[in-house]
Amino acid sequence: MDRTRPEIADFRIATYNVHYLDLTVEERDEWGLADWKARRDPLIRLVRAMDADIVAFQEVETYGTSAPGRQVWLNWLRQASPQYQVASGQGTGAAVGQPIFFRPDKFVLLADGHRFFNDPGGRFRSIRALAGYTDAVTWARFRHRASGRVITVYNVHLHFLDTALRLRSSREVLRLAQVARDRGDTVFVTGDFNARRNSRSLRMFYEAGFMRTEQQGASFHFNSGTHLFGAIDHMLHDRGTVPVGRSVTERRKVEGVWPSDHYPVWTDFKLVP
Repeated sequence: MDRTRPEIADFRIATYNVHYLDLTVEERDEWGLADWKARRDPLIRLVRAMDADIVAFQEVETYGTSAPGRQVWLNWLRQASPQYQVASGQGTGAAVGQPIFFRPDKFVLLADGHRFFNDPGGRFRSIRALAGYTDAVTWARFRHRASGRVITVYNVHLHFLDTALRLRSSREVLRLAQVARDRGDTVFVTGDFNARRNSRSLRMFYEAGFMRTEQQGASFHFNSGTHLFGAIDHMLHDRGTVPVGRSVTERRKVEGVWPSDHYPVWTDFKLVP
């Protein structure tokens, strides 16, 4: 996979669902502690190889603890990525598994935050409980050092099963994105939409003037390299930028390990007047 950065590109943005760590299961169960220890180093090698200026992560979550200081996945990822600073919307004390990592030599963080679209402490007695997470968006507003332009990145993780909730969340994210566009920001909406490119959740963004970067094939593989449907991880941008080439989806094991059940996706962008 060619990771060469085109000279005309101003920056590279990536999205990556890294799958949570579950401390409530046996250590050697899938997604338990031993599994996480086996995949975390290959995963960080892949992140370093991507060489993105902004990385929107999803599922950087540790189940089995409610204490902010026990955010094992997030704390390890921070320590393993000293080239990045983190915008995570953690100021309220809530554990949000969607941090946005950024290179401080490329961007200045102006503001960040998050919003849940259902009760983050809720105990669902419905089919939603199968998901193990709540819909949320994290955002970060940056000044691009080289150009002075302000960009806002929205990092989504929408529900994999509850269509009505996914649509409500998409409408709310779109509302937030339109506020940012109205104040003159260049806007990106990226992450795990848990929806395919022609879904209602994405079409509402297209109708509002957002464009999806060109990408081919699956971005989710059931932790086995199995591709049953097209991408569910997407990158949307407004007219303030153009992609330099198509998005890259890295579909490979690293050192014989699948780092996650999702593949990372990244795109080079050029700012336009």
